[in-house]
Amino acid sequence: MKYNSFNKENNISVLLSTYNGDNYLEEQLDSLLSQTNKNFRIIARDDCSNDNTLNILNTYGIEILASKTNLGAKGSLSALLEYAVQNSDSNYFMFCDQDDVWKNDKIEKTLAKMLEIEKNYSNIPVLVHTDLKVVDEELTILHQSFMSYQGIEAKYNNLNNLLIQNTITGCTMMINRKLAKVCLPIPSESIMHDWWIGLVASKFGKIAYVDKATINYRQHNKNSVGAKQFNLKYILENIYKNHSLSTNIFQAKSFLDRYRDKLDKKTIDMLEDFISIENKSFWQKRKILLKHKLLKQGLIRNIGLLVKI
Repeated sequence: MKYNSFNKENNISVLLSTYNGDNYLEEQLDSLLSQTNKNFRIIARDDCSNDNTLNILNTYGIEILASKTNLGAKGSLSALLEYAVQNSDSNYFMFCDQDDVWKNDKIEKTLAKMLEIEKNYSNIPVLVHTDLKVVDEELTILHQSFMSYQGIEAKYNNLNNLLIQNTITGCTMMINRKLAKVCLPIPSESIMHDWWIGLVASKFGKIAYVDKATINYRQHNKNSVGAKQFNLKYILENIYKNHSLSTNIFQAKSFLDRYRDKLDKKTIDMLEDFISIENKSFWQKRKILLKHKLLKQGLIRNIGLLVKI
């Protein structure tokens, strides 16, 4: 495939961040090259690997963004998005992990939903994401649906919900150029790149969900995030943990600082209340969460949040 010779219309940049990924990288790259929609380029950034990862990328002839600094997953994918927006004519951008396997119609299905949303809502930021299959190192299926496995529903995607709990998995996302430009640069205070982009899309654009697993989401001992099944074991392991919202608050403050001039008074008031929550009394904290519906998904999670905050 010649990555720089695709059609200008509906073209896509697939942004691949790698780090010591030689165990699974070839399988992932082969799944990209097997896509039914061929109208994309791959741009990779290696985050200072010390294994055979870079050689594999070169073998496949992939465009590589030069790098000499280890930025971590968030920083590396953020750098890729900035580079792709500035150095390509791509209309759409997708994020790719090194160790998953894409279904061969992933790009086709995601793009179809993107075009549907853009047709109905012209010239706005759009984010499309999908479900995943949870698999082990050998790609044996552990669960048919990541969303069900995690006990979350994609429909709860307004700003209030996403400030507390992210429900968007970055490696399933496609975003349009409009959203990419609005969300950049992704701040260091963001928890993850996908979380930040989701916040921006929820407030200034549209989020759409494809209820189909388009990725085999491989679980192994080097996952940056990974999938954790929401079951009795998970509840018992987390019941005594404190629910610190510090990282959520830092992210919210950065969001408010960046977009204050574009926000309505109700949203500003909600963000300011949330940012101040750690300085409030026991009852004031809970009042803020309930007043603004700053809640997680499900009764059990919210009981834990309200008891332990």
